[in-house]
Amino acid sequence: MKIVAMRNEDLPALLDLIKVLAFHPIDEAAFLRMNTIEDLTSPEDLRLLAWQDDRLVGFLLGCVRNVRNTAGPVGVIKLFGVHPAYRRRGIATALFDEVERRFAARGLGLYAAEGVGPHWFFAGVELNQTAAISLLLHRGYTTDRVARVDMRVDLTTADLDTSAAEEALAAEGIALRRADAGDVASTLALVEEHFSPGWRIEVADMERHSPWPVFVAATAERVVGFAATEVSGPRRFGPTGTDPAYRRKGIGGALLKRCLRDLRERGAAESEIGWVGPIGFYARAVGAEVHRAYWCFRKEAAAGA
Repeated sequence: MKIVAMRNEDLPALLDLIKVLAFHPIDEAAFLRMNTIEDLTSPEDLRLLAWQDDRLVGFLLGCVRNVRNTAGPVGVIKLFGVHPAYRRRGIATALFDEVERRFAARGLGLYAAEGVGPHWFFAGVELNQTAAISLLLHRGYTTDRVARVDMRVDLTTADLDTSAAEEALAAEGIALRRADAGDVASTLALVEEHFSPGWRIEVADMERHSPWPVFVAATAERVVGFAATEVSGPRRFGPTGTDPAYRRKGIGGALLKRCLRDLRERGAAESEIGWVGPIGFYARAVGAEVHRAYWCFRKEAAAGA
């Protein structure tokens, strides 16, 4: 078994292994490329692949990110996995040994196995991944045991009609529409003023798609609300936000339904809402149900490492 850095030509083999591991909904080539080769925070030497002869049997995708409430850059493990037929052979241990060595060589004092936006796969390690959780705990990673969750929406049954909501908003001078080139600056300004810096990159990623998967609520002067799909993963809803001065008018719910209806019209049968905050809101608005839960893990680098 040998561990090497991931190259461009390795993408198909990695995609095949991710499909075997059933890491939905990230098993699409364009999204995998965006989160690996095109992620400027993930240099080639932190994207590790384990090969047994000519077969890819494991991987660990690392990056270096600034994480909220930390003193400096953090070595982040974005995703890792081992082919089911090759487990219990020390492959995951070897991958972690190598990436931690490379994190330490960069002078990083903290390592994390969790979602850090933008360009993230999952919020953390899914709670049904017993072997992965056991490995992390054995290696000295700790968790706050606070669950982060994804929700799933059945687009074939959800009520996604927005006609009444759009009529009420129009009476207040607010229009809902698909974002176009003229909305980009105003939408990014809204994100920068009120929301996470990582969202700016995700919203800017709308230009990768056709049609643009972002809808906005706008007055005659500016964008006051936005919602996106697909920018953080295939058929995944979010991010979304409304200017605080325009909340409690139904903008968020209307944008949610408009985005999901767009996905349905493009052939999707279900959508995922990743890394959910207001669970009750999504359950009431579109019948969303919790279907994944995650823990996040961190580890202090050993002294002198």
